[in-house]
Amino acid sequence: MISVEKFKETKLPPIEAFYDTLNEEPLKPADYVRAQKIWTHFKIQNLQQYRDHYLLSDVLLLADAFENFRNSVIADNELDP
Repeated sequence: MISVEKFKETKLPPIEAFYDTLNEEPLKPADYVRAQKIWTHFKIQNLQQYRDHYLLSDVLLLADAFENFRNSVIADNELDP
């Protein structure tokens, strides 16, 4: 985001606006289609809601991964990380 005003936008930017700086490549069309489906399915109204949804999903996935790791360590080593 280059400006707080961007959060007020009511639709996804075009696919050309997305770029994967880690791999230095444009966004894959399938990923853009998935973003559009998420936008529609969750009735997202602006980019701030989309960002919030993304962050919540990211945190929940991380928490789930850690809980699985924790359960494995407890079962295998009787230690609680």
